[in-house]
Amino acid sequence: MQQVLVIGQIHEAGLKILNEHKDLIVDMFSDPDVDIPVEKIEAAAAILVRYGVLTEADIENAKRLRVVSRHGVGIDNLPMAALTARGIPVAIVGSVNAVSVAEQALAMILALSKKIFQYDQAVRNENWTIRDSLATSELVQKTLLLLGFGRIGREVALRAQAFDINVHIFDPFVSTGDATDAGVEKVEDWKQILGQVDMLSLHLPLTSETQNLIDAEVLSKMKPTAILINVARGGLVDETALYNELSTRMSAGGAGIDTFEEEPLSLKSALLSLPNVIVSPHSAALTEEASKRMGVVAANNVIAGLEGHLDPSLVINHEEIDKLTS
Repeated sequence: MQQVLVIGQIHEAGLKILNEHKDLIVDMFSDPDVDIPVEKIEAAAAILVRYGVLTEADIENAKRLRVVSRHGVGIDNLPMAALTARGIPVAIVGSVNAVSVAEQALAMILALSKKIFQYDQAVRNENWTIRDSLATSELVQKTLLLLGFGRIGREVALRAQAFDINVHIFDPFVSTGDATDAGVEKVEDWKQILGQVDMLSLHLPLTSETQNLIDAEVLSKMKPTAILINVARGGLVDETALYNELSTRMSAGGAGIDTFEEEPLSLKSALLSLPNVIVSPHSAALTEEASKRMGVVAANNVIAGLEGHLDPSLVINHEEIDKLTS
Protein backbone atom coordinates (compact mmCIF):
# COMPACT_ATOMS: atom_id res chain seq x y z
CA MET A 1 0.00 0.00 0.00
CA GLN A 2 1.19 3.50 -0.85
CA GLN A 3 0.39 6.71 1.03
CA VAL A 4 -1.15 9.67 -0.78
CA LEU A 5 -1.21 13.05 0.95
CA VAL A 6 -3.93 15.46 -0.20
CA ILE A 7 -3.47 19.08 0.84
CA GLY A 8 -6.66 21.12 0.40
CA GLN A 9 -10.22 20.05 -0.32
CA ILE A 10 -10.78 18.54 -3.75
CA HIS A 11 -13.96 17.50 -5.55
CA GLU A 12 -15.54 14.30 -4.29
CA ALA A 13 -15.15 12.77 -7.76
CA GLY A 14 -11.39 13.03 -7.43
CA LEU A 15 -11.38 11.71 -3.89
CA LYS A 16 -13.48 8.76 -4.99
CA ILE A 17 -10.87 7.78 -7.57
CA LEU A 18 -8.14 7.78 -4.92
CA ASN A 19 -10.17 6.11 -2.18
CA GLU A 20 -11.35 3.32 -4.44
CA HIS A 21 -7.86 2.45 -5.66
CA LYS A 22 -6.92 -0.80 -3.96
CA ASP A 23 -3.24 0.09 -3.49
CA LEU A 24 -3.61 3.57 -1.96
CA ILE A 25 -4.12 4.96 1.53
CA VAL A 26 -5.30 8.58 1.45
CA ASP A 27 -4.56 11.17 4.11
CA MET A 28 -6.46 14.40 3.44
CA PHE A 29 -5.92 17.77 5.11
CA SER A 30 -8.77 19.92 3.81
CA ASP A 31 -7.53 23.02 5.63
CA PRO A 32 -4.23 24.08 4.00
CA ASP A 33 -3.38 26.30 6.97
CA VAL A 34 -3.18 23.33 9.32
CA ASP A 35 0.35 22.18 10.16
CA ILE A 36 0.77 18.87 8.41
CA PRO A 37 2.64 16.33 10.54
CA VAL A 38 6.10 15.81 9.10
CA GLU A 39 5.65 12.05 9.32
CA LYS A 40 2.72 12.29 6.88
CA ILE A 41 4.90 14.04 4.32
CA GLU A 42 7.77 11.62 4.84
CA ALA A 43 5.44 8.65 4.39
CA ALA A 44 3.85 9.94 1.18
CA ALA A 45 4.58 8.32 -2.17
CA ALA A 46 2.46 11.04 -3.80
CA ILE A 47 1.32 14.50 -2.75
CA LEU A 48 -1.71 16.18 -4.29
CA VAL A 49 -1.65 19.94 -3.60
CA ARG A 50 -4.55 22.29 -4.05
CA TYR A 51 -3.93 25.13 -1.59
CA GLY A 52 -1.07 25.92 0.73
CA VAL A 53 2.67 26.05 0.16
CA LEU A 54 4.96 23.05 -0.02
CA THR A 55 8.56 24.03 0.77
CA GLU A 56 11.95 22.50 0.14
CA ALA A 57 12.26 21.87 3.87
CA ASP A 58 8.95 19.99 3.86
CA ILE A 59 10.17 17.44 1.33
CA GLU A 60 13.77 17.19 2.51
CA ASN A 61 13.21 13.79 4.14
CA ALA A 62 10.34 12.63 1.92
CA LYS A 63 12.37 9.76 0.52
CA ARG A 64 9.32 7.82 -0.68
CA LEU A 65 7.95 10.72 -2.74
CA ARG A 66 7.57 9.84 -6.42
CA VAL A 67 5.10 12.38 -7.81
CA VAL A 68 3.50 15.70 -6.94
CA SER A 69 0.10 16.40 -8.48
CA ARG A 70 -0.94 20.05 -8.61
CA HIS A 71 -4.69 20.73 -8.44
CA GLY A 72 -4.42 23.57 -10.94
CA VAL A 73 -1.79 24.93 -13.32
CA GLY A 74 0.20 27.33 -11.14
CA ILE A 75 3.36 26.01 -9.50
CA ASP A 76 4.53 29.02 -7.48
CA ASN A 77 3.52 27.21 -4.26
CA LEU A 78 5.90 24.29 -4.94
CA PRO A 79 9.69 23.88 -4.48
CA MET A 80 10.24 23.18 -8.16
CA ALA A 81 14.05 23.24 -8.15
CA ALA A 82 14.26 20.73 -5.31
CA LEU A 83 11.64 18.44 -6.83
CA THR A 84 13.26 18.52 -10.24
CA ALA A 85 16.73 17.88 -8.79
CA ARG A 86 15.36 14.70 -7.24
CA GLY A 87 13.67 13.66 -10.47
CA ILE A 88 10.17 14.01 -9.04
CA PRO A 89 7.62 14.91 -11.72
CA VAL A 90 5.16 17.70 -11.02
CA ALA A 91 1.90 17.18 -12.90
CA ILE A 92 -0.70 19.87 -13.55
CA VAL A 93 -4.32 19.57 -14.69
CA GLY A 94 -3.80 21.12 -18.12
CA SER A 95 -6.65 22.87 -19.86
CA VAL A 96 -9.54 21.60 -17.72
CA ASN A 97 -10.12 25.01 -16.09
CA ALA A 98 -9.37 27.12 -19.16
CA VAL A 99 -13.00 27.70 -20.14
CA SER A 100 -14.05 28.76 -16.65
CA VAL A 101 -11.18 31.24 -16.30
CA ALA A 102 -11.72 32.60 -19.81
CA GLU A 103 -15.41 33.13 -19.09
CA GLN A 104 -14.50 35.02 -15.92
CA ALA A 105 -12.19 37.31 -17.88
CA LEU A 106 -14.93 38.07 -20.42
CA ALA A 107 -17.52 38.54 -17.68
CA MET A 108 -15.30 41.13 -16.03
CA ILE A 109 -14.66 42.90 -19.34
CA LEU A 110 -18.40 43.07 -20.00
CA ALA A 111 -19.27 44.22 -16.49
CA LEU A 112 -16.67 46.99 -16.59
CA SER A 113 -17.50 48.12 -20.13
CA LYS A 114 -21.22 48.22 -19.40
CA LYS A 115 -20.80 49.61 -15.85
CA ILE A 116 -23.09 46.84 -14.64
CA PHE A 117 -22.51 47.35 -10.94
CA GLN A 118 -22.64 51.15 -11.03
CA TYR A 119 -25.86 51.16 -13.04
CA ASP A 120 -27.40 48.51 -10.82
CA GLN A 121 -26.69 50.62 -7.75
CA ALA A 122 -27.97 53.75 -9.47
CA VAL A 123 -31.34 52.13 -10.14
CA ARG A 124 -31.55 50.90 -6.56
CA ASN A 125 -30.82 54.47 -5.40
CA GLU A 126 -33.45 55.98 -7.74
CA ASN A 127 -30.80 57.57 -9.93
CA TRP A 128 -32.46 56.76 -13.25
CA THR A 129 -30.71 59.67 -14.98
CA ILE A 130 -27.39 57.82 -14.90
CA ARG A 131 -28.36 56.49 -18.32
CA ASP A 132 -27.77 59.98 -19.75
CA SER A 133 -24.14 59.91 -18.67
CA LEU A 134 -23.30 57.67 -21.66
CA ALA A 135 -20.60 56.10 -19.49
CA THR A 136 -20.86 52.65 -21.02
CA SER A 137 -19.08 51.46 -24.13
CA GLU A 138 -19.35 48.76 -26.79
CA LEU A 139 -16.82 46.00 -27.33
CA VAL A 140 -17.10 45.82 -31.10
CA GLN A 141 -13.82 46.72 -32.84
CA LYS A 142 -12.10 47.43 -29.54
CA THR A 143 -8.54 46.15 -29.06
CA LEU A 144 -7.67 43.44 -26.55
CA LEU A 145 -4.05 42.60 -25.74
CA LEU A 146 -3.36 39.20 -24.18
CA LEU A 147 -0.07 38.76 -22.34
CA GLY A 148 0.35 35.01 -22.66
CA PHE A 149 -1.34 32.82 -25.25
CA GLY A 150 -1.50 29.44 -23.61
CA ARG A 151 -4.59 27.36 -22.90
CA ILE A 152 -6.53 30.10 -21.13
CA GLY A 153 -5.38 32.92 -23.38
CA ARG A 154 -6.61 31.01 -26.43
CA GLU A 155 -10.03 30.48 -24.84
CA VAL A 156 -10.25 34.20 -24.04
CA ALA A 157 -9.37 35.04 -27.64
CA LEU A 158 -12.11 32.77 -28.99
CA ARG A 159 -14.74 34.47 -26.84
CA ALA A 160 -13.44 37.94 -27.56
CA GLN A 161 -13.59 37.29 -31.30
CA ALA A 162 -17.27 36.44 -30.93
CA PHE A 163 -17.73 40.06 -29.81
CA ASP A 164 -15.82 41.29 -32.88
CA ILE A 165 -12.89 42.42 -30.72
CA ASN A 166 -9.48 42.81 -32.33
CA VAL A 167 -7.14 40.50 -30.42
CA HIS A 168 -3.39 41.06 -30.14
CA ILE A 169 -1.10 38.72 -28.25
CA PHE A 170 2.36 38.77 -26.78
CA ASP A 171 3.93 35.37 -26.21
CA PRO A 172 7.55 34.57 -27.15
CA PHE A 173 6.68 30.87 -27.32
CA VAL A 174 3.98 31.29 -29.98
CA SER A 175 4.94 31.68 -33.62
CA THR A 176 3.50 34.33 -35.89
CA GLY A 177 1.97 31.59 -38.02
CA ASP A 178 0.29 29.97 -35.04
CA ALA A 179 -1.12 33.34 -34.00
CA THR A 180 -2.41 33.99 -37.50
CA ASP A 181 -4.06 30.57 -37.60
CA ALA A 182 -5.85 31.47 -34.34
CA GLY A 183 -7.11 34.73 -35.86
CA VAL A 184 -5.01 36.96 -33.62
CA GLU A 185 -2.11 39.33 -34.27
CA LYS A 186 1.21 38.70 -32.56
CA VAL A 187 3.17 41.72 -31.35
CA GLU A 188 6.89 41.73 -30.57
CA ASP A 189 6.92 44.68 -28.16
CA TRP A 190 3.71 44.84 -26.13
CA LYS A 191 4.67 47.99 -24.28
CA GLN A 192 4.87 49.91 -27.55
CA ILE A 193 1.19 49.37 -28.33
CA LEU A 194 -0.27 50.03 -24.88
CA GLY A 195 -1.61 53.40 -26.03
CA GLN A 196 -3.79 51.60 -28.60
CA VAL A 197 -5.14 48.95 -26.23
CA ASP A 198 -8.64 49.11 -24.76
CA MET A 199 -8.32 45.95 -22.67
CA LEU A 200 -5.22 44.24 -21.28
CA SER A 201 -5.64 40.70 -19.95
CA LEU A 202 -2.91 38.80 -18.12
CA HIS A 203 -2.32 35.07 -18.65
CA LEU A 204 1.18 34.57 -17.27
CA PRO A 205 2.84 32.59 -14.50
CA LEU A 206 4.33 34.42 -11.54
CA THR A 207 8.13 34.40 -11.79
CA SER A 208 10.95 36.71 -10.83
CA GLU A 209 10.64 38.23 -14.33
CA THR A 210 6.87 38.81 -14.15
CA GLN A 211 6.66 40.04 -10.53
CA ASN A 212 4.99 43.48 -10.63
CA LEU A 213 5.14 43.37 -14.43
CA ILE A 214 2.23 45.81 -14.55
CA ASP A 215 3.79 48.71 -12.69
CA ALA A 216 3.40 52.48 -12.65
CA GLU A 217 5.36 52.88 -15.88
CA VAL A 218 3.20 50.38 -17.77
CA LEU A 219 -0.04 51.81 -16.41
CA SER A 220 1.00 55.34 -17.38
CA LYS A 221 1.14 54.23 -21.02
CA MET A 222 -2.39 52.84 -21.05
CA LYS A 223 -5.48 54.69 -22.24
CA PRO A 224 -7.41 56.59 -19.54
CA THR A 225 -10.38 54.39 -20.43
CA ALA A 226 -8.46 51.10 -20.53
CA ILE A 227 -9.47 47.97 -18.62
CA LEU A 228 -6.99 45.66 -16.92
CA ILE A 229 -7.92 42.02 -16.22
CA ASN A 230 -5.91 39.72 -13.97
CA VAL A 231 -7.27 36.19 -13.65
CA ALA A 232 -3.77 34.71 -13.68
CA ARG A 233 -1.57 35.24 -10.63
CA GLY A 234 -1.39 37.72 -7.78
CA GLY A 235 1.89 39.62 -7.82
CA LEU A 236 1.79 40.33 -11.55
CA VAL A 237 0.33 43.76 -10.80
CA ASP A 238 1.70 46.48 -8.56
CA GLU A 239 -1.54 47.04 -6.64
CA THR A 240 -0.50 50.40 -5.20
CA ALA A 241 0.34 51.71 -8.67
CA LEU A 242 -2.95 50.35 -9.98
CA TYR A 243 -4.92 52.14 -7.27
CA ASN A 244 -3.09 55.39 -7.98
CA GLU A 245 -3.94 55.24 -11.69
CA LEU A 246 -7.55 54.04 -11.36
CA SER A 247 -8.34 56.71 -8.77
CA THR A 248 -6.98 59.51 -10.96
CA ARG A 249 -6.00 59.40 -14.64
CA MET A 250 -7.69 56.07 -15.39
CA SER A 251 -10.87 56.71 -13.42
CA ALA A 252 -12.89 56.19 -16.60
CA GLY A 253 -11.23 52.81 -17.04
CA GLY A 254 -11.23 49.93 -14.61
CA ALA A 255 -9.86 46.61 -13.46
CA GLY A 256 -11.18 43.11 -12.91
CA ILE A 257 -9.03 41.20 -10.45
CA ASP A 258 -9.34 37.58 -9.36
CA THR A 259 -5.87 37.10 -7.90
CA PHE A 260 -3.97 39.27 -5.42
CA GLU A 261 -0.49 39.62 -4.01
CA GLU A 262 -1.80 38.66 -0.56
CA GLU A 263 -4.82 36.41 -0.20
CA PRO A 264 -7.39 36.71 1.24
CA LEU A 265 -7.45 40.37 0.24
CA SER A 266 -7.53 42.66 3.26
CA LEU A 267 -10.64 44.79 3.68
CA LYS A 268 -8.19 47.67 4.14
CA SER A 269 -7.04 47.35 0.52
CA ALA A 270 -7.43 50.71 -1.19
CA LEU A 271 -8.62 48.93 -4.34
CA LEU A 272 -11.88 48.04 -2.59
CA SER A 273 -12.74 51.71 -2.29
CA LEU A 274 -12.89 52.19 -6.07
CA PRO A 275 -16.16 51.83 -7.99
CA ASN A 276 -14.28 50.92 -11.18
CA VAL A 277 -12.71 47.79 -9.68
CA ILE A 278 -14.39 44.38 -9.72
CA VAL A 279 -12.91 41.67 -7.51
CA SER A 280 -13.43 37.96 -6.96
CA PRO A 281 -11.81 35.59 -4.42
CA HIS A 282 -9.37 33.73 -6.71
CA SER A 283 -12.39 31.79 -7.92
CA ALA A 284 -12.26 32.08 -11.71
CA ALA A 285 -11.53 28.37 -12.09
CA LEU A 286 -13.92 27.23 -9.39
CA THR A 287 -17.08 26.36 -11.23
CA GLU A 288 -18.72 23.06 -10.38
CA GLU A 289 -17.74 21.67 -13.76
CA ALA A 290 -14.12 22.78 -13.66
CA SER A 291 -13.68 21.75 -10.03
CA LYS A 292 -14.81 18.24 -10.88
CA ARG A 293 -12.51 18.06 -13.89
CA MET A 294 -9.54 19.34 -11.86
CA GLY A 295 -10.17 16.85 -9.06
CA VAL A 296 -10.44 13.94 -11.47
CA VAL A 297 -7.32 14.85 -13.47
CA ALA A 298 -5.29 15.59 -10.33
CA ALA A 299 -6.27 12.22 -8.85
CA ASN A 300 -5.54 10.37 -12.08
CA ASN A 301 -2.13 12.11 -12.24
CA VAL A 302 -1.33 10.69 -8.81
CA ILE A 303 -2.11 7.16 -9.99
CA ALA A 304 -0.35 7.62 -13.33
CA GLY A 305 2.72 8.98 -11.56
CA LEU A 306 2.90 6.04 -9.19
CA GLU A 307 2.33 3.55 -12.01
CA GLY A 308 4.84 5.20 -14.32
CA HIS A 309 2.64 6.38 -17.18
CA LEU A 310 2.15 10.13 -16.67
CA ASP A 311 1.13 12.16 -19.72
CA PRO A 312 4.31 14.14 -20.52
CA SER A 313 2.22 17.12 -21.67
CA LEU A 314 0.95 17.49 -18.09
CA VAL A 315 4.37 17.24 -16.43
CA ILE A 316 5.67 20.76 -15.93
CA ASN A 317 9.30 19.69 -15.35
CA HIS A 318 9.35 16.85 -17.88
CA GLU A 319 12.18 18.25 -20.01
CA GLU A 320 14.38 19.14 -17.02
CA ILE A 321 14.04 15.65 -15.56
CA ASP A 322 14.82 14.09 -18.95
CA LYS A 323 18.04 16.12 -19.10
CA LEU A 324 19.05 14.90 -15.66
CA THR A 325 18.52 11.25 -16.61
CA SER A 326 19.96 11.38 -20.14
